[in-house]
Amino acid sequence: MDKRVTVLMPNGRRQNVNVKADMTLLEILETASAKHGFDSEEHCLKFHNKDVSLTQQFRFSGLPNNCVLEMEPTDKRRPVSNVVVCIQLNDGSRKQGEFVPSNNVWSVVQQLFSVQSESYESPVIIYMRSEVIGADNMRQTTLKSLGIIEGRAMMRLIDKKPEDLKRQANVYKPAAVKPKSKDDEPSTSRSAMGASGTGGGGFAVTNDMLKSLKRTAPDESSSTAAETAASAETKAQKSEPEQPKYDWGSGSGYQLHNRNDESHYTDDVDEHFTKKAPVVHIIGPRNAIVFSLDAANRHNDDLPDSFFDLTVNDLKMVLRDLKRTASGNEDAPLLTSNLRELERQKAMLAKLNQYKDCVLRIQFPDRHVLQGIFKPHETLEKVAEFVRGFLATPSEQFQLFTIPPKKILPSNETLLELNCVPNAVLHFLFVQEKLNAKTNRFLDDKFIAQLTSEEGALFAVQKYRIAKAGVSPS
Repeated sequence: MDKRVTVLMPNGRRQNVNVKADMTLLEILETASAKHGFDSEEHCLKFHNKDVSLTQQFRFSGLPNNCVLEMEPTDKRRPVSNVVVCIQLNDGSRKQGEFVPSNNVWSVVQQLFSVQSESYESPVIIYMRSEVIGADNMRQTTLKSLGIIEGRAMMRLIDKKPEDLKRQANVYKPAAVKPKSKDDEPSTSRSAMGASGTGGGGFAVTNDMLKSLKRTAPDESSSTAAETAASAETKAQKSEPEQPKYDWGSGSGYQLHNRNDESHYTDDVDEHFTKKAPVVHIIGPRNAIVFSLDAANRHNDDLPDSFFDLTVNDLKMVLRDLKRTASGNEDAPLLTSNLRELERQKAMLAKLNQYKDCVLRIQFPDRHVLQGIFKPHETLEKVAEFVRGFLATPSEQFQLFTIPPKKILPSNETLLELNCVPNAVLHFLFVQEKLNAKTNRFLDDKFIAQLTSEEGALFAVQKYRIAKAGVSPS
């Protein structure tokens, strides 16, 4: 079915032009120009104030039916340059030559493949989705009418039988799809899952991030074994309640571990239970645990240099984090203060429904960390009372704050209001500055003697959550 476009002429008049799917936009410009006496070489077409390519066919231009095109004069006359045309035969042989756009198709064929064209019963030239059938039609068709006015063009020269002339020669027929067997379904689903998952603000790739990436990235050599074990454990995992995962970078304070991939995080936790569980020393209420960051750093310093080499999985994870950061910043709508407060309250309610406990880590200037478990509705004053019970000098006044930037937390607000749910890292300082020296004692010696490793602190939290989910009626 023929379509129609409306050309708004420079003199203010409108010209309707009937177009076909294989008609180029240059032909539309020439048709409208001829009816009003304009020179098509000195004008161009625009759609929504944007220039359109005159070499495109109407079917590939993306223009809708009954659209309005604006015809405007150009700064200089459109130059006429030679084009390079390449013709390919059915046997794969090719020849190319340089021609002017005013040459007809038959002269191009004669210059490149004169012997073959004479032997063909019905020669056909195929360009894009246009077919020029027979020598007579080729003599009447120029390269310019096909939209070839600059650059390079590729054509096919074939010989069609008379009974096949009504069939389209360049239609692609897809291969038949083989029916999938049940044995192939798991591997297909796994490959689809592996391919999914990867937005841009920039950030510095630190050593801590690389170490966490190494811990969370899957081992390529053991990926096949991991997939086999995962299929066997699927049924057992369906019957167990889903356990919440802790991300030490989602709450207040700085990021302790970058564990964005929950599946790898769960694998690490399973290794703690199935292999050798770390030694955990519970030193007080709220599952209190003390560990040292210096001990963790000494353990990390023993790693070989090859540990810090970026792999393909590391780069994919970094790119995924960048995309998530960019998508959250660029697409954020503008909100009023009331709407922002409403969104904040919604987020708080969602956290309150999802997390029943809050894990806090209080870091001291001597790089010792005290870990405890609280309820989201408890105030910071409860946390201060908890910390005071482990201090070497409990009578001294102190402050709890988050960084960066440094923000001293008020004691009358709840952990949910302070964005400490589901977990956060708080910092400790005495009010008297002279007591904050690294050589000073912050925690009592009897608690320092019962240190737990950082892995043991994480293991204790996971064990607490699983034990609580097992006895919960829900």
